[in-house]
Amino acid sequence: MIGALRRSAMLGLLIVATSCLKPPSMSDNNGPEVPADDVQKAVLVAWDSADFNSIKLNEFLYVEQDQKISTLEPKVVYKEASKIIARTVKADTIDYKFLVRSQAMENGSFKPVTSYEDNISAAKTTPSVMAPPTTSAIQGKGLPGSVDELQKSMANGTVGVRSGTGTSHFLGVLMVQNMLSACVKSENWDVTCHNLKTSEGVMSPPTGVSGQQDCGGIPNCQIRYKKVAFDLVVNFKDADTGDARTEKVVYEMTFSPDVPYLSRLTEFCYQGMVPTFSQKVLVKICNRVQNFEPGDN
Repeated sequence: MIGALRRSAMLGLLIVATSCLKPPSMSDNNGPEVPADDVQKAVLVAWDSADFNSIKLNEFLYVEQDQKISTLEPKVVYKEASKIIARTVKADTIDYKFLVRSQAMENGSFKPVTSYEDNISAAKTTPSVMAPPTTSAIQGKGLPGSVDELQKSMANGTVGVRSGTGTSHFLGVLMVQNMLSACVKSENWDVTCHNLKTSEGVMSPPTGVSGQQDCGGIPNCQIRYKKVAFDLVVNFKDADTGDARTEKVVYEMTFSPDVPYLSRLTEFCYQGMVPTFSQKVLVKICNRVQNFEPGDN
């Protein structure tokens, strides 16, 4: 599923700034357009030299997704735990089997835990991250069409990768691939990107790790991070009315090279104006890594 990944020469083109990252703007003034290449370079630099083949047996990841509607407090609406339960080295590939357990909120309460297995295969020569696809991997609306749809879907399909089993789960490398193609125009994807911002520094690891007595063995309980944020403006025809429509989505990502592969994208947020009954409201959705374990050496 992953396909052959190859290291891009863009990694040598550093554009990381050291100033504090400020959230992109939801105003109507989008500012100057940022070339797609610049966004790709920023994401690739932040992803760094991570290798899909470095995933280890028993590597564990726990993610929570929260949504914030208008001025309301953020609310956790989805929980997911993934663990590598099998790692098979073949002639040309390394095959991984995930055990995924998830819970989604419905009508104000969490449904029972759902468990399933998923299989992903990567070429043994896989380097850091895929080259940018020739067409956008995130065709369509950047956000659900209404708050009601948002709450019911829990942003299904944006949480992670749709696999051969017909289910979705959080897999940072696939989100990175989407971001590499997000600002690339194609026949059915009329898009511009703006307000690219980057920063780097140190921070505490996720709460499930920092709360441990030895902070999961992390020195000084601090990990390095790089952040990337940008505004995406897409023009398309409304599926219901056929009218031209413009939608703006703000993306914010945090990466760390000091955590296991599956947790490397420690936070992935996006926000936009979502129509409700009589007005549009600002909605922000974040997938946040809450805990991880590195697996067996």
